[in-house]
Amino acid sequence: MDSLSLNPSENEKLLYKLVIQFLIFSQGSHKQLEPHLLQIGKRLRNGANLGQLVPELQSISKTLVHISKQTKQVKQENLNDTVETTEEILASDRPIDQINEYLFKRIDELLDEIGVSPRFQKQATALKRQTRNELTNDSYRSVIDIAVALLVEIKGYAECEQQGLDAFLIGMTRELNLIEQQVEIAGQANRLSIENREYLNTTMNHQLGNIKDATEKAQELSVLKSQTSSHLDSLMQQLIEHKREEDKRQWQAQTQIELMTQKLMDLECETENLRTKLKLEHDKAMNDPLTGLPNRLAYNTRAEFEVNRWNRYKIPLSLAILDIDHFKRINDTYGHKAGDKTLALVGQLISSHCRQTDFAARYGGEEFVILMPSTDAKQALEMAENIRVLIESSGFNYNGEKINLTLSCGISEFMEEDQLDDVFIRADQALYRCKQTGRNCCMIFNSID
Repeated sequence: MDSLSLNPSENEKLLYKLVIQFLIFSQGSHKQLEPHLLQIGKRLRNGANLGQLVPELQSISKTLVHISKQTKQVKQENLNDTVETTEEILASDRPIDQINEYLFKRIDELLDEIGVSPRFQKQATALKRQTRNELTNDSYRSVIDIAVALLVEIKGYAECEQQGLDAFLIGMTRELNLIEQQVEIAGQANRLSIENREYLNTTMNHQLGNIKDATEKAQELSVLKSQTSSHLDSLMQQLIEHKREEDKRQWQAQTQIELMTQKLMDLECETENLRTKLKLEHDKAMNDPLTGLPNRLAYNTRAEFEVNRWNRYKIPLSLAILDIDHFKRINDTYGHKAGDKTLALVGQLISSHCRQTDFAARYGGEEFVILMPSTDAKQALEMAENIRVLIESSGFNYNGEKINLTLSCGISEFMEEDQLDDVFIRADQALYRCKQTGRNCCMIFNSID
């Protein structure tokens, strides 16, 4: 509605209503807005009119502009920091081993983030193993070339899959258009059938009227018989012709219906196959094949859901980061197969000893994360201790040698105004303190001195 068509009173009512709606919508959205929103809410409860709210609304306007500038500045600073950090590392005079280690770590993170399709899993695993081996300058360049080629191949496969999906949807649209045309044809046949029946009724009425007239006007019986017979013959011919046309249309309609039914069945089958394929691909993309746990992509999705639920209901929510102690030593001493077995065993034990409401995932490398809804930090510590003790008593033999396992765990509980990154950083700091104090322990961030 154009505001010019409203009188001043209606304009004021509309603005007043918008203020109230803005107040409701914005509550809890940003801490800098809260004082203004609380003040407006208080004035509304005291019966303030629109004019009395103007100063506070002007303050909100200035605050929104300030928040917008802050957001842009933070995004730019983060972008600049990332670029500067990467450029500093690559352009610095650091030893080549440190630069190689940084690049290989970025390759591992990239492979984890993009969700490698199962068809490339062996190549990705082999590449990760190569990055952990001792490399010469020549073999280093070879590994970089392999990584770039693999990422290009993964990108090409994803594009091919997208093209296949697009082609399927185009084909489905074409088939649905054909079905729509056939439905229209069937509808036309039905309309013709109705029209033909109406014509038959008119003709029959006309013939019967003729018979009646002939009966009334006939002077001799022979003449009456002849006229009646002629009208009945004409009527019979009309019925035969009508039946023939109806049978023809019925057959055409039945053929169209059978064709449409078959096309719909084919489409349903193709759609179900695509749905199944997409679900399998989605499940594989969200799953870590080595441990059987959800991967980082799945963790990010679930974490967003749990944080939104925590923001809404304020039910306790805790995050634990678990890291296998001396994992690199296991890889270097016993080989990567032993390292893989270690990861698989730890993942299985974590998964089997989490509660049904918890969400455990392999975050990357030897790190695991557990989201624990309806759990405060002390309860999370108790659960993490149970897992730690279990891992400590669950070593395994590899080629006749005993491999002992321990892990360290950092825990943080979501507090007021927290974002996911805030909690993750605190849990990671608690994990770092565990490593500093001897490993094989669990620690809550709040308990750190």
